[in-house]
Parts: sequence; C-alpha cells; structure tokens
Amino acid sequence: MTAPILAATAWASNAEMIRDVAALGYLREGWVTLDPTYGRGTWWKLWKPHALVTHDLRDDGVDFRSLPEADATFDAVAFDPPYVSVGGRTTTGIPDLHDRYGLTDAPTSPAGLQEIIDAGLKEMLRVVKPSGFVLVKCQDYISSGKLWEGTSRTRNAAVECGFEVFDRLEHVSSPRPQPARSRQVHARRNLSTLFVLRAPKLKRLTLEVS
Repeated sequence: MTAPILAATAWASNAEMIRDVAALGYLREGWVTLDPTYGRGTWWKLWKPHALVTHDLRDDGVDFRSLPEADATFDAVAFDPPYVSVGGRTTTGIPDLHDRYGLTDAPTSPAGLQEIIDAGLKEMLRVVKPSGFVLVKCQDYISSGKLWEGTSRTRNAAVECGFEVFDRLEHVSSPRPQPARSRQVHARRNLSTLFVLRAPKLKRLTLEVS
C-alpha cells in the first residue's frame, strides 16, 4: 500500500514535493505546463511533464509579470517567485537567490516584493486555462524584527484575483542561518507553503431569446 501524501512533509527537496504534487493529480504528464520562474530547473529533477514551457528573466529576459503567451494557454502553471525580502542583509544565501531568480533590482521591503508576487498571480491567471491549476510557493518570515505574513498575503491576493484555494502543502525544512543574538525574539521559520490554486471556470454567456 502506498504511503499517504501528507499536508506537512519534510521533503528533501522541491523536486520531491513536485513528484508528490503530480501524484495528487495537480500536475500531469500530458498537460502543457508553464514554469515562468525556471531558474536552475530544480523543481523538475524527479518528475517532469512531457510539455514544459519555461521562462526565466536571466535566461530569456521574460518577466513573469508580462508573459508572451496568449490567454488560457496552459493546463497548469508552477510559479516559484522570490518570496523572502532580502532587506539589507548580505548573508551568503542572497547572491544565490539573485542567481536563481535573476533579481538585479529586487525590492528590499516585504511590501515591495509582495507587489511583484501579486502581479505575477494576475499574470498566471491570465495564461492558465479555465479550471487549470496554479502552484505558488510562499513563506512567512521576519523582516526588520517584525513578522511578515507572506503566506496569508499571497493567499488573499490569489483569492482576490478569482482563484480558488484547492489545496495547501507545507514544506518543512531546516531553518535558514540567522545572525547571532543574545536572545531569541521570534520562532524560527522552518517551513514554506505551496498553494494549489484553481482558476475559475469559463463564464458562459446566457442568451435570452425574446
């Protein structure tokens, strides 16, 4: 008997998570799937659809907020935007994040970065087919000593766009390195969230016969 896929899992990588997402049917081999934040392609190391269209600002110059594809092109979209504001930090993880997402002029504030995520969600809704699935990764984090609830903000933005929150998976991981402090103030963040969003059905025009 196959072990159940749990809502909160300590996947060793995003690739393992994507494999389980495909097993749940939110991604399928025969679907035309878009990855507008391809980066190094790490999501697709263990499972990959037959028709995968990729974009990345650093590779082909395509900004996920302004995609070249026509409306309702894709059956599914895997959207992994930068979701932790870099602020004024210069830790070793920041150049790596810039390299993966092509962030040459990334906003340093959580609000500024959230605006980019929200704009991306609107563009994902445009290019996905009616009732299609959009996966989006997000996270809560501490910025300037305050908790930024990126997960709630991303969810709310998705719902305002018209998406239905169809499922939610928590990726439990090791906490990121933090500057040494004399006293811990906030709980360390050791999970990110993957929302499975479903686009609304195509609105049918009702013609009244007089």
